[in-house]
Amino acid sequence: MSKKRFILRFRGTGARSAADIERVRALRHATVLDDSSPRMLLVEGSETELESLLATMPGWIMTREQMIPLPDPRPKVRRAKRK
Repeated sequence: MSKKRFILRFRGTGARSAADIERVRALRHATVLDDSSPRMLLVEGSETELESLLATMPGWIMTREQMIPLPDPRPKVRRAKRK
């Protein structure tokens, strides 16, 4: 079973439910890595297990974490072609 990272986002009204968070934490093959955001969780775990749980939790969506490389902030001098 491969573990991947997912962002779980609460799109419902009001605050996210503490009971929902505990249901995610109770999953056998999942680990909550970050819950500091008021509407999102970063979770590492089985995609199928998380999808099954979220099907029973209205207002929640799941997306796979994506890494976007930052550009090099140091400008480079281009050398002129020699003739």
